[in-house]
Amino acid sequence: MELVLNDDQKLLKESAEKLVERYGGPDAHRKLRDVESGFDKGRLKTIAEAGWLSLMVPEKADGLGLGITDLALALEQAGRGLVTEPVAALAASARAVGTGRAATGAGTEQALNSLVSGKNILIPVLQDPTVPAAKRERIFAEHYHYGYQLTGTRTGIPFAEVADGFLVDANTSDGTILIIVPRDTFGITVDASRTVDGTAHGTIDFAEVTLMADELLIAGVKQGEKLAADIYIRIMLGVSAEMLGVMEQALDLAVGYMQTREQFGRPIGSFQALQHRAVNDHIQIELVRSLLYQVCNAVDGGHGSRAMVAAVKARASEAVLSVTKSVIQMHGAIGFTDEYDAGLYLRRAMTLASQYGNASEHRESFVRHSRLDAEKAAEPGKRRKRKKPKKSIFAT
Repeated sequence: MELVLNDDQKLLKESAEKLVERYGGPDAHRKLRDVESGFDKGRLKTIAEAGWLSLMVPEKADGLGLGITDLALALEQAGRGLVTEPVAALAASARAVGTGRAATGAGTEQALNSLVSGKNILIPVLQDPTVPAAKRERIFAEHYHYGYQLTGTRTGIPFAEVADGFLVDANTSDGTILIIVPRDTFGITVDASRTVDGTAHGTIDFAEVTLMADELLIAGVKQGEKLAADIYIRIMLGVSAEMLGVMEQALDLAVGYMQTREQFGRPIGSFQALQHRAVNDHIQIELVRSLLYQVCNAVDGGHGSRAMVAAVKARASEAVLSVTKSVIQMHGAIGFTDEYDAGLYLRRAMTLASQYGNASEHRESFVRHSRLDAEKAAEPGKRRKRKKPKKSIFAT
C-alpha cells in the first residue's frame, strides 16, 4: 500500500525534513552526548516555533487542531535525524492541557502557553497501561484543604531530571485525576541516570506534595483516566514513528555503504547474501509503516484502541532493534565505531525500543486489552455505535 498525504500533510513533511536536515543529524547528536539534558533546548524552541508542539492542541485553545497522524509524519523525520527532544511527550501533554482543563485558573493557561512555545518542559508521569492494574506504580492524591496532597513513586520517566513540571495521573478515593506538578514543589525528588544514546531517564518520588487544585487541575475524576490514557496512546504512536525514521535512515546508511565498499574487486552490495538481508530489513520497515499509520488514522477517527497501539509499539520496538543490528552486520565491526554513524542509530534504537515498555511488555498488553475489548463487545446492551471511519491515508 502507498501512503497518500493531503496538501497540508505534504507541506508538514517537507518542512520537517528541512528542519531536521538543518538542525539534526549524527554530528549534532554527537555534540549532545556530554550535555546533561541529552538534547538541545535551542532546537526544542525551533521545533516549537515550527508548530510541532501545538499540532494536536484544539483550535479553540489556539492550537492547530490536527491529529496524531500529522505529528507522526514530523516525528518520523525526527527519528531519521536523531532528534532527541521529547516531542511526542510534550505534544501529547499540550493536547491534554488544551482539551481537558477542568479548572479555569491562570496556572493551566500559563502552562499551556509555556509548553507550546518550548519555554517549559512538562513531562507526563503516567501509570503504565502495559502493566496489569494490580502491579502498577500508583500515585495517591488525598484531598487537602483546597487542593491535593500527592504521595508515590514512578520509575523510568524519560527526561525527568530536566523537566520544569510533571503531568501526573493520581488516584483519589473517587477516581483518577490529571494534575500539573511544578518541578520546584516541595517534596519532589528525582534520581536520574543516562541511557546508551546520551539521553536520561529517572525515578520521581512524591512525598506529601501539596498542590492547589483550582490552579493546576487539568481533569477531574470524570475525565482523568480517559485523558491520561489518550496521552499515553499518542506518546506510544509518536515514539513508534521515531523508531520508523531511525530504521529508515539506518538502512539507507547501509545501502550507501554497500554501494561503495568493495571486496574481491566489486561492491559488497552485489553479494546476494547482503541483498537478501537488506530486503528483509526493508520489509520490516514497510510492515511497521503500514501498521503505524493505519492505527494513527484509527485514533484520529475516534475508533482506535489500546490493543491497536500496543501492537504498533511491540512491532516497532522489535523491528527497530532487528534492523539497526542488521545494519551493523552489513557494515562489519567498523559499523559500531564512533566515527561511523550506524552505531548511533543502534544506540538510539535501544533507547526508544525500551521507552514506555519494550516489545515483550506490549505484546502482553495487546493480548490483555484484546481480551478485554472482546469481553466488552460480548456484553448484552454494551455494543457501542462505531464512528464512521475517516478516509484511509493508504491507497490500495
